[in-house]
Amino acid sequence: MKRVANSYSTRSLAIVSYAPDTATRLLSWVPSIPNYVWLAMIILAVSAMSLTGAMRASTQEGEAKSSYSYLQTRVENARAVNLQLSEQTRQIRTDPQVSAQVAQDRLRLTRVNEIVLAIKE
Repeated sequence: MKRVANSYSTRSLAIVSYAPDTATRLLSWVPSIPNYVWLAMIILAVSAMSLTGAMRASTQEGEAKSSYSYLQTRVENARAVNLQLSEQTRQIRTDPQVSAQVAQDRLRLTRVNEIVLAIKE
């Protein structure tokens, strides 16, 4: 079986960098890292990155769902207020007593026989 040089191996760096007598001492001190260890490190790194990406996506999905439910309740409240205002508008347009009462309350209008007194506090 043909042996291929591993560019990440510490043995090839030690042999090139030092003299032969120091290379043997250095090789006994520096362990050799097999290819399957490199493969395992790459697999662990990729799986860790994908796991963090999935966790981030899950967090953002939860935030989006809570934001959607909050906006959904605001829309329902706005529709209820809109329905109430449209009912009040219909009553003001059709009933003259209600329109007179609203005019007095909101616009501070007076009736024909009313007297206005200004009280200074």
